[in-house]
Amino acid sequence: MNQYKVAIIGCGSIGALKPEHIDYPNSPNILTHCNSIDRHMQTELMAIVDTNDKQLMKAKEKWNPQLTVKTYDELISGNPVPDIVILAVPTEHHYETMLNIFSHPTLPKLIIAEKPFCSNSIEAEEIASLSKEKCTDGRRKVPIMIDYIRRYATGYQEIKKQIDSEDFGEALNCRVLYTRGLKHEGCHALDLMRYFFGKYAGGHILQGGQIIDRNSDDPTYEIEMWFEKCFSVVFQPCDGRLYGIFEIDICFEKCRLRFIDNGLYVEKYSIAEENEWGHKSLDYSLSNVLRTETGLTTALYNLVDNAVKFLDGEEDLICTADDAVAVHEILDHLK
Repeated sequence: MNQYKVAIIGCGSIGALKPEHIDYPNSPNILTHCNSIDRHMQTELMAIVDTNDKQLMKAKEKWNPQLTVKTYDELISGNPVPDIVILAVPTEHHYETMLNIFSHPTLPKLIIAEKPFCSNSIEAEEIASLSKEKCTDGRRKVPIMIDYIRRYATGYQEIKKQIDSEDFGEALNCRVLYTRGLKHEGCHALDLMRYFFGKYAGGHILQGGQIIDRNSDDPTYEIEMWFEKCFSVVFQPCDGRLYGIFEIDICFEKCRLRFIDNGLYVEKYSIAEENEWGHKSLDYSLSNVLRTETGLTTALYNLVDNAVKFLDGEEDLICTADDAVAVHEILDHLK
């Protein structure tokens, strides 16, 4: 069984330091990269890298890595290059951090990057191209996988299979409720629309439908779009200063699906042949609505498992830099 050494650059919320009561060693939820690496039998936490001394010490006490250093250069100056590097710094630092990784003669076998990959499509395309040029051993390139987390949740994967096999029939329309910026949070939904419905075919921002609930450079827009397998997709903004929401409602020919509670559950509504008014409708009776967990709270473990199986030659990567570039291209087209 191969073992892989992992370095995590950035020990903030997603890297290492979710609140203690919801993510900790052996917790039922796996909500940080440190936890996912700690739990997988084929990975070991070689290093945590962060310029913030206070956060670095907190992460060290919580996850007990072999090394804690302030920079990636410091890490590899006297140590072997990690097999996997996880990039969990703020998005605006992704580009410069990955350029630095690629500037060294010895490179990791795989990079895992947080969404939305880079700040814009130009940076994303450059890094994606570099990853295909640079090799660790003269043969193997340095693939990049992206943490669009819903792709790694088993419930979403099962829905994807059922959409592709046309179990639900044609997708008639889709509505997404979201907060905290199109690029920051809405990108998750853009990637999911591509995952479910195929290629982006067009769209536009609706006038007057935007909220500044995170920062002025990234409004939460109201958008109308169409995709290869769904010709009516609407993103509707909510005000994240009041509360967060990320829900998806899809009407198919044969049923309706609602992803609720920030995507932790999916509800399926079947068709009733006759309702109280005497005609066909969706069946809303509580005994017939099927609610299931999507597996979102342990999807980070599945991400690591996919990385390990890819390096072992057993699986393809579920979400790649090319997928992230495609999301950046949609963002560019809409703006």
